Amino acid sequence: MPDITSRKNPEIQYLRRLIKDGALRRSEGAFVCHGTQTLCEALKSGADILKVYGEKKPDADTRAPFVSVTPEVLEAVSDVVTTEDVVFTVKMPPEKTLSGRKLIALEDVRDPGNVGTVIRTADAFGIDGVVFLGSCADPFAPKTVRSTAGSHFRVPFFFCDIKELSEYCKKEGLPLYAAALDKNAQRLTPGLLKEGCVMIGNEAHGLSDAAKKDADGMLFIPIKSAESLNAAVAAAIFMWEMSGKK
Repeated sequence: MPDITSRKNPEIQYLRRLIKDGALRRSEGAFVCHGTQTLCEALKSGADILKVYGEKKPDADTRAPFVSVTPEVLEAVSDVVTTEDVVFTVKMPPEKTLSGRKLIALEDVRDPGNVGTVIRTADAFGIDGVVFLGSCADPFAPKTVRSTAGSHFRVPFFFCDIKELSEYCKKEGLPLYAAALDKNAQRLTPGLLKEGCVMIGNEAHGLSDAAKKDADGMLFIPIKSAESLNAAVAAAIFMWEMSGKK
């Protein structure tokens, strides 16, 4: 018989709160992930797995406690229509001090899919980390984690304000750019971005005036006819240029 058979079980209720509540995730220092593939990526990256839930124990080599649950209980802690085979909790990594020579910064980027895609692209192109400014989508929310396809466990995150980021770049001799469709912005050309940090703004409103003011310069990506690029797509282009993968 499964260890947990009721959706009303206190442990399952706790998981559901952890999925929905960012403040609880931060206070507990833990977050929820879904799926065996994500579990395997977490294990490969050395993440601290706390507990695994599923109908049957996964083949993945984890020493974390396993709790067997019914399909109905597993469905209750799934954040998508198609229920994953496992759900697991992971310890948040310790907060890191800002570092690196190639960085992408997000200011008030609210869509979890965009944030997750930026993290995944940063991993693909060898970017040193993603900087979170202002009120971004929680990088530890299940929808964000899912969209990273496992890159979440390999890319460093940094949380700071624009002043701290600007001071760091000045200290390290790195250019700090604002991505902006502005008449004073410089066109992004091949070879321009070798290292530094590019700030990407909110999906609807772009970067704040404060971010533009603290930047060493503004850059724009030339486009043909659309009003603008999706935030994650724009970030990907800048990261591609920084990666030097030509």
